[in-house]
Amino acid sequence: MRWPGKIYLILGFSAPRDFIFREEITALQSSNANLRATVSMSRPGDEPWSGAVGRIDERLVAAAVPDIASKRAHICGPPPMMDAVKAALLGLGVAEANIKTEAFGTIKRDPTAKASASSEVAGKVVFQASDTTANVTVDATILDAADDIGVAIDNACRSGTCGSCRVKLISGNVSMAVQDSLTERDKADGYILACQAKIRGDVVVDA
Repeated sequence: MRWPGKIYLILGFSAPRDFIFREEITALQSSNANLRATVSMSRPGDEPWSGAVGRIDERLVAAAVPDIASKRAHICGPPPMMDAVKAALLGLGVAEANIKTEAFGTIKRDPTAKASASSEVAGKVVFQASDTTANVTVDATILDAADDIGVAIDNACRSGTCGSCRVKLISGNVSMAVQDSLTERDKADGYILACQAKIRGDVVVDA
């Protein structure tokens, strides 16, 4: 027997090309009138997109879910994203006991490896959109550096396979052990995976 309650599904992606399960979600909406889906792109760029733009924040949640304070919320995603959404929900009056979280991916690219103790600096990364600069050690990735200084880069698997952390390399050189999720067009256009990219000297990225 189908549960009679309403379900509000809010999804966030970097760009339309990253929108997984689009057809499945559309089919579910067609077969279940109680399912309402809201999809937002944080960086749609020049890709066609007529939906919401921006990260999942307090404003988006309040607009998508009526009487949110009375609802139970389930959050799934990388830890920084979950922390931000949980803070937004608490700000909207959702009781902490009604907020459940489930992380996917791993906090570090290689969960079996110990944190790097190296202090040798490979160079600097300039996060152009955030107007922030950070030193990067030889064993760290651009995503590691971004996490350390609070620069938000979408991410999920941290293994180079999902493509969520795709950012444009403006200048400089990087090496990547895995880049399975980058298309040949991505590479030609200068995109890299922040979770895999280790810098070779100073670099500038669009993040």
